[in-house]
Amino acid sequence: MPEHSRNTGLYTDSVHSSGYDNPVYADPDPEPDPPASLDFETYSLGEASLRGGDIVVTATDSGLPTMVRVTPEQLRRDPGDLAAEVLRLCRLAADRAGLRRREYLTGLGLGEDALRLLDLPTPQAIEQSELADEAQHEYEPRSWLEQGGSTW
Repeated sequence: MPEHSRNTGLYTDSVHSSGYDNPVYADPDPEPDPPASLDFETYSLGEASLRGGDIVVTATDSGLPTMVRVTPEQLRRDPGDLAAEVLRLCRLAADRAGLRRREYLTGLGLGEDALRLLDLPTPQAIEQSELADEAQHEYEPRSWLEQGGSTW
């Protein structure tokens, strides 16, 4: 049986010599550097707690809780009551975070019309909401008024 010569170098030589060093599809203009970005906060945080600090909730301006701290004494409460208390504090913390967000966006130069469209709370709305909440519940939250108007 005659031997076939196997020329394996023919194919690889043609592939390597086909011009991969200077491909046609390369972009002659490199991507420009991205513009310098601003440090933009994507959310704000607010905190609310019971007066004694037995339950502390930190939440974003959209109402997402990021931290919940509960003392062992509070864990002995009825689960439904405890959950309602945590949700109430979460709403208060979200309102406070919304106020911080309003202050931040105002500092960036966003106008009052845009802030109104974003439905961010005003200091007066927060004050009324917290005073009504304190009058309604046995466990009053720490009012932002007690903190010298600070929302944090």
